[in-house]
Amino acid sequence: MRFIGNIIWFIFGGAILGLAYLILGAFFSLTVIMHPVGKACYNIAKLMFAPFGKEIVKETDLKGSDNVNGARKAGGLIMNLLWLPFGIPLMFAHIFAGIAMFFGIITIPFGFVHFKLARIAIWPIGAKVVSKGVAAVAATARAQEEFNAMNNN
Repeated sequence: MRFIGNIIWFIFGGAILGLAYLILGAFFSLTVIMHPVGKACYNIAKLMFAPFGKEIVKETDLKGSDNVNGARKAGGLIMNLLWLPFGIPLMFAHIFAGIAMFFGIITIPFGFVHFKLARIAIWPIGAKVVSKGVAAVAATARAQEEFNAMNNN
């Protein structure tokens, strides 16, 4: 089902949206300062081309909160703030497109994809696109980490 959904998504707009994010990523990657934003655009493009079967996970959930240093977190915050003028309109565009997809029964899954894209469009630095299996493993590891922290106190 994921494969069919990804093909339909790709044909009816995913390819164009993915290419737009690739071009935006190339534009941002021209400067050293905005290179992290360019990498985030490439990450979003990966989700745009084939969104079904993929999840968005925070980098700290994937690597563990102790394995992401403070400078990287602070830099990500600054870059996300610089991204906001682009991210806010993109987020609203995905929200409105997602709502529009709910008017047709067949397009409801695509509405959920747009809501997923809205989440990453507003705050992309530090978000990673991974398969659902990797996301499940990261969620389990984070839950274990929180459980251990609770029991150690």
